[in-house]
Amino acid sequence: MVVSTINVDAPKDVRPPTASFTPSMWGDTFTSFSLDHQVKKKNSEAIEALKEEVMSMLRMAKRQTRGEQLVLIDTLERLGVGYHFNQGIEEQLEQIFNSNENEVEDLFITSLQFRLLRQHRHYICCAPFLGVFDKFKGSEDNKFNETFLLLDGDAKGLLSLYEAAHLRTRGEEILEEAVAFTIHHLKRMVQQLDSPLQDQVKRALEQPLHWGVPRIETRCYISSYEKDDTKNEILLKLAKLDFNYVQNMHKSELHEISRWWNELDLKSKLPHTRDRVVEAYLWAVAFHFEPQYSKARVAFTKALMMLTVIDDTYDNYAPLEEAELFTEIMERWNIDEIDRLPNYMKIVYRFILSVYENYEREAAEQGKLFAVPYAKETVSYKEHLDNINSNIIN
Repeated sequence: MVVSTINVDAPKDVRPPTASFTPSMWGDTFTSFSLDHQVKKKNSEAIEALKEEVMSMLRMAKRQTRGEQLVLIDTLERLGVGYHFNQGIEEQLEQIFNSNENEVEDLFITSLQFRLLRQHRHYICCAPFLGVFDKFKGSEDNKFNETFLLLDGDAKGLLSLYEAAHLRTRGEEILEEAVAFTIHHLKRMVQQLDSPLQDQVKRALEQPLHWGVPRIETRCYISSYEKDDTKNEILLKLAKLDFNYVQNMHKSELHEISRWWNELDLKSKLPHTRDRVVEAYLWAVAFHFEPQYSKARVAFTKALMMLTVIDDTYDNYAPLEEAELFTEIMERWNIDEIDRLPNYMKIVYRFILSVYENYEREAAEQGKLFAVPYAKETVSYKEHLDNINSNIIN
């Protein structure tokens, strides 16, 4: 089956859609993007040189205190460059996790260790591990000791505890308590804090790190880290270069996807559908921003745009009879039945087949043809039809 182009004219008897969508706010921002390959090469070489220096820092950290190790790992990850050093980071966290040392650090380090280990999927049973917080709780009521925590204005420690507590699981009441406790006291002291700690607290109260989109969190943290008097210039330089390098890769991918979308010309052929290519791509970046997932981001965006067209066709345009016919034909995956469809649905059908044809070709190149049937099964046309029926009934 070859369906490489969509050459069906737009229907002439267009009915008004149920809802009207605003045009894309991005215009031709990404279709006109051009990457300077000489600058790309220069930045790549600079990044590789800085990575060697940071690798040396990681090796040296093994001989430093546990707190210094954890701070370096956290800084690398929050600056968005941790993916370059995955093996070294995992080895050090594994060593910390398996350590039998019972040293109780300050609140900042204790909470940081808890958060990093949970982020890296180390199994930490709440009951025994939370014993490390005993130092910061009152002996009588087993609640966090306000006097102990606040006499020295330990906002950094409270912020660390706040972020750690957002990796709690169901039933961990001490961490539920920690969230309420830290929110209350961070709000009280935030106006008295200096930058960049004040900026970090304000952002965390608005949205905890664990809830954020990694690339956005990285961009905010780079700006904050730059104001820090204790910053490491090598780490900061690597973070800036790497962020711009990866961002240019993302722009190049959006350039490719935008050209693909514009060549399909579905905006004019199917005006009842949303033009949200950039927004769809941002979903892909939120899942995996790293350079090695470039093909996955492009494929994900195309699949999401396919689902958007399907969704808008069912929910915003097709009458029940045509939706039933479309569902029947799509469930059989038979191109020979396309002539039974109204003109606008032929366009949708060919678009769907073209997306899957492209996916099948790329899967074959990577030796992963086995994944294609599963990809087809992820789209349930009957569910869309059921939604229409449900809306009619209600």
